[in-house]
Amino acid sequence: MDRAHVVAAVDDHPVMLRGLASFLGEESGIELRLIAATCDELLALDLGDVDVVLLDVDLGDGSDVEDNVTRILAAGPRVILYTNEHRPVVVRAALRAGALGLVLKGDPESHVVEAIESAAAGEHYVSSRLAMQLVNDPAGAVHLSQREQEVLERLALGLPYPALAADLGIAVTTARTHVQHAMDAYAEAGITLRGGPREAVARSIRAGHIDPFRP
Repeated sequence: MDRAHVVAAVDDHPVMLRGLASFLGEESGIELRLIAATCDELLALDLGDVDVVLLDVDLGDGSDVEDNVTRILAAGPRVILYTNEHRPVVVRAALRAGALGLVLKGDPESHVVEAIESAAAGEHYVSSRLAMQLVNDPAGAVHLSQREQEVLERLALGLPYPALAADLGIAVTTARTHVQHAMDAYAEAGITLRGGPREAVARSIRAGHIDPFRP
């Protein structure tokens, strides 16, 4: 390459980033020049020389990863997800928004170097078998409507059908229909829910379709 790649990172765990900065500088010649805790903080900086941004999926600030990816790409750099996130729906959303790859924080640090070099060349990169399984998890391809998600979230919180229906302003029969549609969506993706609505709720939480416990 003509020059060392210049990298920025967005992560709300500064200790992790300091360790990464040391590794990149010593082992690869890649310069981790900018570190930010949020996307807003990063975009307030001069990104003129930055080739690639390593972006954590969950920054703890309530921001949406799709929006973060889109905003960073609009500023110029390419994006690699560098994360502990294991919810396939969330990861796929970020990749659809334009992130070029995925590196899990438990993977070897050498994979970060490979991901940066691939992204700088405009190529996609997935760091490990586990990361590939995450990207290809069929649960990530399941589409749930907003209303289906709202019903499942309330079931996850323990609301009975009459209470959740009243909360959403719909009939109990309509609420049950939304749950059945959600289960049908899993079946269409080749996922059998032998546990019925309870399994639909559990799988939707694990996959990232719903997050009933967010503030």
